[in-house]
Amino acid sequence: MQLDLFGRKAANSSVWTVKIDGKTISYTLRKSARARHVWLRLGIGTGLEVVAPERMPLKELDQILANKRAWIERHVALPRTEKPLRLKPLGNGSKIKYLGEDRLLRVRINGSAGSVRMAGEEVLMEAPPGGPEVVKELLEEWYKKMARKVIIEKIRKLSNGREVGRICIRDQKTRWGSCSAKGNLSFNWRLVMAPPRVIDYLIIHELTHLEHPDHSKKFWARVASRCPDFEEREVWLKTHGLTLWPA
Repeated sequence: MQLDLFGRKAANSSVWTVKIDGKTISYTLRKSARARHVWLRLGIGTGLEVVAPERMPLKELDQILANKRAWIERHVALPRTEKPLRLKPLGNGSKIKYLGEDRLLRVRINGSAGSVRMAGEEVLMEAPPGGPEVVKELLEEWYKKMARKVIIEKIRKLSNGREVGRICIRDQKTRWGSCSAKGNLSFNWRLVMAPPRVIDYLIIHELTHLEHPDHSKKFWARVASRCPDFEEREVWLKTHGLTLWPA
């Protein structure tokens, strides 16, 4: 699944809709002079994103999207309990997610360097002047730090003593997690906003790749033996993953 930090849009992008089998689907269109074909991806906060050649007529694009109906229905037209996120400026009183729970962000502006800490059900931030951008940067750094702490602790519990390579917390654009040929594990920092059971599934998924590097029947059988309801957890991620950012 393609991920796009904070749903940032290029200057040459715009929001459009297309009707497919009577359903109206919104998408963000970006025209590219380098693109030779149309390709689709999912972005955090933006939902469906379409990249098309710069001079392609919209009527031609609509037909191409209709031809890609199966892909769109499989990845986009899922039953959702939440709408795709539309980014709101962050500040005092914003709601944010941490381990699947809503937290209230409390921001106090000061003249010193910023800091973020948990206090009960609230996340307390000391921030220098600078507005929502400064708050966003401080919050992202805090999320990365907490993701490293949470994920490393869970790997220790779920690895059953098996040795793993390096554990990296990254700003991955195309996946939630990965396992390299050398046994190094990488995870998307946004996972720390998901419920613990979903984080556990992603970790089990990547740990299983240490035994089975592909997605063979043996791989899925091994995942199922450790996480019998893994399909339910995967559906949660596909359904709610685009909303893992402040509500």
